[in-house]
Amino acid sequence: MGNTFTIGIKNYKSLQKEIRKLKQAPEAVSKGIVSDFKKRAPGWIAKEVCAVYNIKRTEVRPKSGSGGTKIGYIGVRGKTIAKAALVYQGRRLTPVHFQMRPTAPPLNRTGYTIKATIKRGQRKTLGKVKKLTKKQKKNIGKNFRKQGKQNSAASPIMLLHTGNRQEGGTSYIPFQRMSQRRSDLEVRKTISMPQMVSSKRVEKKIDDVLSKNIGKRLDQHMSRYMK
Repeated sequence: MGNTFTIGIKNYKSLQKEIRKLKQAPEAVSKGIVSDFKKRAPGWIAKEVCAVYNIKRTEVRPKSGSGGTKIGYIGVRGKTIAKAALVYQGRRLTPVHFQMRPTAPPLNRTGYTIKATIKRGQRKTLGKVKKLTKKQKKNIGKNFRKQGKQNSAASPIMLLHTGNRQEGGTSYIPFQRMSQRRSDLEVRKTISMPQMVSSKRVEKKIDDVLSKNIGKRLDQHMSRYMK
């Protein structure tokens, strides 16, 4: 299930000056600014998200017909800038979206360490799987057929197959067994689009870029309609 939240533009402090200017502007200027804002703001915001988080721009704002994997939605509601609101939606993402390595468990059943870069420049370890012992290797077939209980209360985070059969699809993602029951598995996820946008660093960058770009568009429309 995805996360959704809405932020009124009036909450962005640095935009207050531009909104006050619009109150003095003719209707044609206001309409032009609202149209520009709805069309351009999602792209401005996507750029700031990708500057902080190690996510592909094509996943945040895929181009039409590009076939990109869309991780969420960025939109604008409202008929005026003063009443406009930014809307963000998106599900929590698996580490696959953040350069997760390895992308599949080793074929020789050696140990492996799952790592991902969620924020740019910050490589993190998500889980470690130890190398199988000779006894474990010998019993692995029997273990898969058996649906009983395990000795440990929980397993390390490990890569398990998703059942994907499509070319280019995701075949392995991190899971963790949460109890002694073999079927008690949970997918390990990271962060969602709304959570990325609401982080202090990204929110400040969005505030600055909206104020800067809306100010520029306002000046251009004012020059056009108020010569």
